[in-house]
Amino acid sequence: MGNTNFFSWRCEVKSRFNSVQQTQELWDLLTEETQLIGYDCFALCIRYPVPFTRPKLTVYSTYSQEWQNEYISNNYFDIDPVLRPENYNLGYLPWNESLFRDVPEFWASAQAHGLRFGVTQCLIAPSRAIGFLSVSTECKRKQALSDDETSLHLQLLTELSMVTLNRLDEQVQQSVEYKLSKREREILLWTAEGKTSAEIAMILSISENTVNFHQKNMQKKFNAPNKTQIACYAAATGLI
Repeated sequence: MGNTNFFSWRCEVKSRFNSVQQTQELWDLLTEETQLIGYDCFALCIRYPVPFTRPKLTVYSTYSQEWQNEYISNNYFDIDPVLRPENYNLGYLPWNESLFRDVPEFWASAQAHGLRFGVTQCLIAPSRAIGFLSVSTECKRKQALSDDETSLHLQLLTELSMVTLNRLDEQVQQSVEYKLSKREREILLWTAEGKTSAEIAMILSISENTVNFHQKNMQKKFNAPNKTQIACYAAATGLI
């Protein structure tokens, strides 16, 4: 596919995603686009930066229900190599023996359920949520696109899917929107730097009581027990 064809496709697919009004329309569109690039099924996984100890994961998939049930019941989230930072930071992950060498039983089970050939595209959103769009097919066949072209297509499809979920106010994709005043943001930044209330007061030329007042307000907004957790969550989700 040449540059002209790609840019024409990009304009068309953006328009189609922008016109989506219901979640099912999104999945139908993703299914169609998956098939156009030579694959049968897709799975869109969104991983959130918080909670820190067990980040929230949400998955939409057209894989067989049997495989989805096995994946969940065996907690494959913990061993799936696609979800490891050293792998998803690469962005484009073709499925091969090297990728699954540490989890041969997991790979064998996936293949038994028809996930024999596939790729995963990873994308980090401004909110620090990570989108994983995996596409697969049971029978190897000549692909419609090269690896570079497939990566470009999947990057855009992942981005547009996450944006569309956010636009549709899907709870699974929306991060909590905290409206911070300019002063609250300043205090939060200095808190993240490890400064005490007294030090922040000196830096900003305000009273310590004012600093504490803003920090208490932010604790209510974040529903957080202390200012340390506010700063950690704000940094993890891209607020500061």
